[in-house]
Amino acid sequence: LAGRQVTHTRCLEYGHPFEIDLTEAYFSPRLATERQRIAGLQDQGEHVLDMFTGVGPFAIVLAGKAGRVLGVDINPGAIRLMVRNIHLNHADNVFPMLADANRLSDVLPRTFDRVIMNHPTGSLAFLPQAFRLCKPGGYIHCYVLQSGEAEITMELQRFPVAEITERYVRSYSPGRWHAVYDIRKKPIKSR
Repeated sequence: LAGRQVTHTRCLEYGHPFEIDLTEAYFSPRLATERQRIAGLQDQGEHVLDMFTGVGPFAIVLAGKAGRVLGVDINPGAIRLMVRNIHLNHADNVFPMLADANRLSDVLPRTFDRVIMNHPTGSLAFLPQAFRLCKPGGYIHCYVLQSGEAEITMELQRFPVAEITERYVRSYSPGRWHAVYDIRKKPIKSR
């Protein structure tokens, strides 16, 4: 309230420094534990897609075990900050991409072992893209805001799902919370 009006700062999260500027891109330190949880689920060498990367916190945290991480955002300011954060963290296996996540399957020639969809107010519209870009047997982590348990389970059943686990992430507002659906895509049946 009083003092200099500064929007640019550096945040330290589990040993990872992140440059953030709230005039350029959103960042939530309240998801630090969630990023660590996903890193704990990862297998060594996975190829990861972060569809709404922002300043890159998921991408950079997951880079420790990943073979490659592609961080995509439509916001040029977020990508500029992500590039700085990649250098700050020496995350040489993280690649930033300025793009619309709705067009990714048109331009990416590969699929991924793990897809992160941390856009809780808009992830659902991108589910078809996420399923196209996820390998059979791979994982999608879809973050949403919801008012009731299992709120999107029926919608998820329209896709080739092997299993779904819903988790409470944090409170958002009275009667609404941030949830994540950990989705395993159906593997290809062997003959």
